[in-house]
Amino acid sequence: MSYQIDNQKIGTYISGLIEREFESARQFCSVYLQTRDGNNPTREAIQNMANRLSQIKKGTKAIQIEDLPIFSELLHVSFEQILSAGEHGEPKNNRMTNYIIAQSHKKSEWVAYIEEKDKPILNPDEYGKTILDYAITFGNYDLLKFLVNEKYIWFDSRKDNDYVMTFGAGTSIQRIKFEERDNGVFIRKPDMDDLQYKLATEDQLRMYIISFAADYNDLSMLEKLRAREIPELYYKAHYLSCACPDFDAHYDKKMVNHIAKSSDKILDYFTDPFEIRDRIRYKNGSNRKHIFVFPYISQLLDMLIENNSPFLKTALEKAIGHNDNTWEKLKVLIKESVNNGCYYGDYWKKEVYFHENGNIVHFRDTLAVIGIITNIAKTTKKSTNSQISKLINKLNDLYNRIRYITEEDTVLLQNK
Repeated sequence: MSYQIDNQKIGTYISGLIEREFESARQFCSVYLQTRDGNNPTREAIQNMANRLSQIKKGTKAIQIEDLPIFSELLHVSFEQILSAGEHGEPKNNRMTNYIIAQSHKKSEWVAYIEEKDKPILNPDEYGKTILDYAITFGNYDLLKFLVNEKYIWFDSRKDNDYVMTFGAGTSIQRIKFEERDNGVFIRKPDMDDLQYKLATEDQLRMYIISFAADYNDLSMLEKLRAREIPELYYKAHYLSCACPDFDAHYDKKMVNHIAKSSDKILDYFTDPFEIRDRIRYKNGSNRKHIFVFPYISQLLDMLIENNSPFLKTALEKAIGHNDNTWEKLKVLIKESVNNGCYYGDYWKKEVYFHENGNIVHFRDTLAVIGIITNIAKTTKKSTNSQISKLINKLNDLYNRIRYITEEDTVLLQNK
């Protein structure tokens, strides 16, 4: 079977193996040199090896032929596995484990492992790692996509009430135990296992897969992952007051960087506004809705400016459109509240809140169920392109007008 050598994939694969087998990359370098030279290496030799290994892991330097026997021995994989980044070759240890199966690209092996009687796939191994941890480490998007598409795991339960720490993530893989009832009848009862716990409590797993999906131009997967959103939007956004989502706590710079380097199709998805439905209902029975944009739209715009992305102009125009719509809606809501007698003078200002954490703005009419909560965009980077600079200035001007809203800007009391 032929395959193409990809130094970047090999580097990622080797990095995962070293993380699995050694406490640190430096320890691996020391053992490598001891194995190769038969004596204790000097600090300088270890540092030189560490520098070379760093380049191999990044994919900027290829692994050498003389490295293969030692890498194979220390990392417990075959030459073919190393050169194919785990896609080909048989593991030295044929026993099915999270570590072994996470490197496999064979559907038959995945299914066999899932169907194992004792369900080892549900448990972390002796290193505390699940099959998802290893699949992410080895960059095995094929396996991750298979588990999601076949509904073995999911990251969105489609039930708003589940959206707290995650979007109700879970697994259909269950270890079945028998429970005896008083009448002597045995029933099967699903047990809670570590994979389920990890899925239900760690949104970071979803973010890792978002990065892969962006790299693979997989819009369908991004939609399944609710990639533009965070769970907190669904249980905090509806208050229209002080309980705002903590965007900063969920920020993953690496994930946003993957998105910034993705295709126009993916960037179009991440720069589109989207609706969040809350639990408050109007008299007609419909739920109140709020418009948000990607929580890290400002960071994304900064990266697009730095990368001189071809999509930058479109991204800025869409962000300007959202800021402008927010500005117009905020003015209308405040003016209506004042004219309806909800506020006198400039007391309405006490109900306009702005939070730097996520650039969130919200306003509520205390006598009605109307209001607004959303996030707005800004940039901190500059461009030498005059057209782009004008768009940046327009975006930031709208941002500042919303953040520092005044009666003079809105002419709120006109025609009262």
